[in-house]
Amino acid sequence: MIHVLIVDDESQLVEAFKMQLPKEGIKVSAAFRARDALTMVKHENFDVAVLDIKLPDMDGVDLLLKLRQMEPSLEVIMLTGFASVDTAIRSMKLGAYDYLTKPCKISELASIIVKAFEKKTLRETNIVLNEHILRMGVHDNFVGESKAMKKVKELISIVAPSNTPVLIQGETGTGKELAARAIHGQSPRARKPFVAINSSALQETILESELFGYKKGAFTGAQSDKLGLLEIANNGTFFVDEVGDMGISIQAKLLRVLEAGTFMKLGDTKETKVDIRFIFATNKDLKSEMDEKKFRKDLFFRINTFLITLPPLREKKEDIGPLADYFLDKFNGGVKKKRFSPEVIGLLRAYEWPGNVRELENIIERSVLLSGKRQEILTEDFPEDMVGSLGPEKIIGLLPQDGRIVNLAHLEDEHIQNVLDSVGGNKSEAARLLGISRKKLYSKIRKNQ
Repeated sequence: MIHVLIVDDESQLVEAFKMQLPKEGIKVSAAFRARDALTMVKHENFDVAVLDIKLPDMDGVDLLLKLRQMEPSLEVIMLTGFASVDTAIRSMKLGAYDYLTKPCKISELASIIVKAFEKKTLRETNIVLNEHILRMGVHDNFVGESKAMKKVKELISIVAPSNTPVLIQGETGTGKELAARAIHGQSPRARKPFVAINSSALQETILESELFGYKKGAFTGAQSDKLGLLEIANNGTFFVDEVGDMGISIQAKLLRVLEAGTFMKLGDTKETKVDIRFIFATNKDLKSEMDEKKFRKDLFFRINTFLITLPPLREKKEDIGPLADYFLDKFNGGVKKKRFSPEVIGLLRAYEWPGNVRELENIIERSVLLSGKRQEILTEDFPEDMVGSLGPEKIIGLLPQDGRIVNLAHLEDEHIQNVLDSVGGNKSEAARLLGISRKKLYSKIRKNQ
């Protein structure tokens, strides 16, 4: 419901507004003096203010300027007699949305109030886009059909339609934010903002101002109002990554938002009300954190309503192939499709992936860049420590063609020989196809003789 503040010293007119405007879906509060209006705006949230230009204790235009300074998002409509139309026009140049001359039809006023509110909403939406666009990026859908991932997808589809808080647990790089976005995307709030913050990335004082925002003058350097991420997320989804790294004092304030839907901006004297769906993520054992007094029990029991655990990549190796192919297509840049050599396929399956899906994505991107114009991606396009961690003697996978088990050294020797055979023993051409220098090729041939 639109909340409007009427400031006019004509009591009969105010009473008529208070009686009729609620029928149009407009909640009305009233003040007969400018000083009362200033006090009310300091302690309540209003969408629109309707001001009489002639007030007993202050000029309406002066009140307009004070209100806009206090609440820049407040839309103001001026009421005036015919003799003060010029003043009303001047007030529009100073930021008023519109003006009406007295006497006016209540239906006409209601229509302008609704339009002013729509403008306010549009402006706030633009603020959301402008402030949030740097945090937004292209996020891929879940890839993989392992039993573990099917279970995760099932849990997401169950919880998404509700407003229930969700806690996502998983190692770094398992895709916790991706899961949160999937929940948001399948929820009734999908067209509303999805706002994310990483609690471990910011100092506590900065995190607090980012979450709750602040009023001008709240501290040294606060030269203007700042919209907090919680307010930006209103009616949408707020994702708190690494909630286990959040300080105890901020945990208490966040718990209030969860329970009451309200919070206080830094330097403000009134509460801000929000409607938010919360999703939390952590790579820590929050129960152990509670035992060590690092995490509040009341917050844990509030956010642990619905738990989703994301498996590490090493526990769903059947998804490695589809994920690697997906990232290969993603980073291929629209050029001729690249492919993995048999050695690389074995390497991908054998590696333990301590950085999980994020590490896989980064390494595939790197390998595409290093392979250059070469169509086949080779093990030499991968980090040396990754290849070296397996060792030539370690079994690295099953080749799908015939099921033979081979080690890395054998795979490399076999691949070099196959390439040499395909070019009739031409070492220069073989080196070109393999993406290595002739000197390196000769060295590998001598080593295997």
